[in-house]
Amino acid sequence: MSALLTRTTALGYDDLVLLVAEHAELLAAARATIAAAALGEGDPLIHLRHALAAHGQLPPAGARPVVLLARCSAPTVLPRCLIGEVS
Repeated sequence: MSALLTRTTALGYDDLVLLVAEHAELLAAARATIAAAALGEGDPLIHLRHALAAHGQLPPAGARPVVLLARCSAPTVLPRCLIGEVS
């Protein structure tokens, strides 16, 4: 069982590294969007739109912001051992 746990942890670590990198990318895009808006750029959302599109995360046409916020949950990329589902 120790080998299985080590293997699961190693895979989980890779997932976590990817998640951290994606979070950093999204945070940079959000900061660039705020900076672009403050400078009065024509389309400040382009930075965020590009980052979301790169991961297939653009909202569907006509989506309501409150609905999108209500559906926020832990990403499925997190291994179960990191979100408390290990028995």
